[in-house]
Amino acid sequence: MPGQDCSKYDDFLSYVGEFGVYQMRLLTIMLLAAFLFGFTYCGHIFMVLVPANHWCRIPELETLPKEQQLALGIPKDKAGNFERCARYNVALELDKLNISKPNESWPRKQCDKGWIYDKDEVPYETIATEGNWVCNDKELVTYTSIIYFMGSVVGCLCFGYISDHCGRVWSLCLANSCALIGGCLSALCKDFWPFSATRFLVGMAHDNCFNPIFILTLENVGIKYRALISNLALALGFSFSAAILPWIPYFLRDWRQFALIMAVPVSVLVILCVVIPESPSWLLSVGKVERGMKGLKKVAKVNRKTLSDAEWLEMQMCFELNNANQQSAKTYTFLDLFKSCRRAAIILMLIANWSVVLLVYDAHLRIISSLGTNLFITFSLASLIEIPAGIVPLLLVDRVGRKPLMISSLLLCGVFSCLTGVLVVKWGIAVAAIFARFFVTVAYNVAQQWDVEILPTVVRGQGWAVINVIGHVGAVLSPFVIYTGNYYHSLPMFIIAFFSVIGIGTIICLPETKGTYLPQTLEEAEKRWTLRCRNPKVKETNA
Repeated sequence: MPGQDCSKYDDFLSYVGEFGVYQMRLLTIMLLAAFLFGFTYCGHIFMVLVPANHWCRIPELETLPKEQQLALGIPKDKAGNFERCARYNVALELDKLNISKPNESWPRKQCDKGWIYDKDEVPYETIATEGNWVCNDKELVTYTSIIYFMGSVVGCLCFGYISDHCGRVWSLCLANSCALIGGCLSALCKDFWPFSATRFLVGMAHDNCFNPIFILTLENVGIKYRALISNLALALGFSFSAAILPWIPYFLRDWRQFALIMAVPVSVLVILCVVIPESPSWLLSVGKVERGMKGLKKVAKVNRKTLSDAEWLEMQMCFELNNANQQSAKTYTFLDLFKSCRRAAIILMLIANWSVVLLVYDAHLRIISSLGTNLFITFSLASLIEIPAGIVPLLLVDRVGRKPLMISSLLLCGVFSCLTGVLVVKWGIAVAAIFARFFVTVAYNVAQQWDVEILPTVVRGQGWAVINVIGHVGAVLSPFVIYTGNYYHSLPMFIIAFFSVIGIGTIICLPETKGTYLPQTLEEAEKRWTLRCRNPKVKETNA
């Protein structure tokens, strides 16, 4: 029989190693997953780009310089800009043309010979420019983004269930397989519907191509290393891949090759799933004590930690006793998260907050293309700013706590979003937008770590999936937020600022997790889930 104090094994990592060679291997794989996540998430943006400057194609004027084509064939709107969807409805044969400028009274008509796109702005064909998704069809670009995020909703449900019932590794493997297959098929598409179907498949991998290894790694490192692990991968892996990503299509000049380059490297992660060990924490939480103990012994061996046979036996008997008492071998579903008012309230707050964070983050990611500056330079700079945005939580989250850092980040994001809306100098607008992106990235990183820490192990995958599924309503709405810029150019930024402030209200009563080990069971988690604006001081463990 185990000794009197089985609670000492609640923090089993203190026996097998909190951050040794084993955890370093997991961190390396997580860095690779974060890097490829940047390709899966951001690659879509550069496949459907449409230059802001595009005009009706007038074949009879194509031998003239661009400036003369515009001056003679394209009318201007009230603001003095060339129309994007109309041309003069007059004969413009060069051998009969003896005028130097058009008559504004000339009749006009919609583009009927295609469009010319500004190659200085986007120097390659995209599927959107190939299919002329502009003017009457301009909504198609927005629809592809929405369909992508609809895929992410389905993916969250499927892979969240798989994560908690089959394991973190299976979920990681299947999600990245979707990214691989969908990405390769995207390169073969020519029309809207086939392309949208493949993007739905890639969308299923959104977040899910990274979250399982994120959860697996976070479950198997000591408390004082969680901030380092959770922020380092996104700060370095994701930020670096997002920063270099725009220049791949820029130099390739071929969006189909670009689609393949985004997809094929994912195969490395799929292959690695064969050797990635399953999470001992998850195995123990679902009653698979024997496999969990084998996993812990492997962790100890890799980390060069030595325990006596008596200690291993006592630890195993404690886990078996704990599982019997807590009925942890029971199969839990996300519905268990809503079986008490307190649980439901916490989950709804997590969902609301994640919805806001995703909406604001994704809107800032996409609005780069409409700031009026060089898209490729601005996108890279905004992506590189995510490196310090990942370091800030690493330095502060265990000092000031999750809640204060989240509140201040969302508030400052709102302030700089408003500044972006009121400034008139292009690079001033870009700088304000980059700072807003910095603060929402801090909020994103903190929220992802915080949510995982709040949820108990037995439903962590499903719980995070539910939060992701409903939270992705925010991401689905972000293309619509960007689309409001067609009515008033600063409106998207004001909407983003408004939601940033709303996000603060969603976290006031969430429990602080600073200095606590991850809860294993629902009962253990609910004891910590106080609904207070000011949480009581948390007793920190020695881990």
